[in-house]
Amino acid sequence: MKRLVTVTGPVAAAQMDGYLIEERLLDHIMIQVIDNGDGNLDITFHERDRRYLSQFSAEQLAEWLQEAMLHVEAACPLETHDGKAAWIADQIPPKARASITAMRPARQEHDLPAGLEFLRRT
Repeated sequence: MKRLVTVTGPVAAAQMDGYLIEERLLDHIMIQVIDNGDGNLDITFHERDRRYLSQFSAEQLAEWLQEAMLHVEAACPLETHDGKAAWIADQIPPKARASITAMRPARQEHDLPAGLEFLRRT
């Protein structure tokens, strides 16, 4: 499962500059990476850039978003909306608690059966 994180913890969204995808055409066009919370990430262009991007075909936009996904998976630099560094991390499922618990050591002399006195702490 993938998660977007910063040094302070998980975040819901991050962004990258489109310059990394297409230097001249997408310079300062922000590509949004959104964490759905279910281990999947969505990639889309920022809403404010829709007017500029409308001059390109849907196929071209899809190709750029696919390339952006490859960059994101390869750990390209991301940032939050307030400028903090962000990256993708694998979320490790919590470990299941062991069903077997350790025995406590014997505390009194009569706790040990005959023949096991050597286990007594001195």
